[in-house]
Amino acid sequence: MGLGALLQAEAEQELERAARQLARPGEERHQGIHQARKSIRRVRALLALAGGAFSATPSVKRLDASLRSLCRGLSALRDADALRDALLHLSRDAVIGPIECERLCAFVAVVRARRLATALARDPDFARRRSRLRQAQSRLALLPWAQVRDADVEAAQSLSRKRLRKALKQARGSADAEAWHTLRRRLRRLRQQESTLARIAPQTDRSTTGIAELAERMGRAQDHALLLARCRRSGVFPARDRAMLRRLVEPLYQSAKGDAVEALSRPL
Repeated sequence: MGLGALLQAEAEQELERAARQLARPGEERHQGIHQARKSIRRVRALLALAGGAFSATPSVKRLDASLRSLCRGLSALRDADALRDALLHLSRDAVIGPIECERLCAFVAVVRARRLATALARDPDFARRRSRLRQAQSRLALLPWAQVRDADVEAAQSLSRKRLRKALKQARGSADAEAWHTLRRRLRRLRQQESTLARIAPQTDRSTTGIAELAERMGRAQDHALLLARCRRSGVFPARDRAMLRRLVEPLYQSAKGDAVEALSRPL
């Protein structure tokens, strides 16, 4: 089986998985949303890996735009869940106690449940979103996967590395949140591409040294940044709790960001 066919099979499986995850019931729906977004992002990363083989296929851009829209439409639902995860990490690291964590998570649970209820009222059982994923599967099957060659994938991966290095350069020494956000997106895409290639074509080493450590350090900084963002405005936590969390999390964020900056200084 050629590399194009292998990439197609991976993409199809990820779309099927995303649809299944969105159909998870009850409280499992929150985790399903998280997993569905991850699968959608992987599909977009795989489409990008086809590179030049798809350059003359306009439907690829339309499919990618549709998947991006689906993912963004679920982002507000995932944000509340990510906030809960960040609090659990604080408890795990003994920054706050388990009772305090449970109390704070109760505030997040209210927001999380309200957002999910609103989304399901507009799209019961996420039927419309799952239908869009099935349509994406049909469109995916029509793409010229047989034309994808090893050289196309290598060129696409080189482009992903180039874009990551450009984002690294822009993020070094910058306090611009958008520069860091762009860096995280570039880093995530390259990791998704390389993990897929390591699984379906293990005979070739396409790994980029240092990106796993960089991703881990940036992930820790992002957890703290998310909490701080919610503590600078009302909406989730009472004022007293926002002040307490800012006091605890700000030094952790600065430390984690310093670790990330140190990792940025190393060549990839």
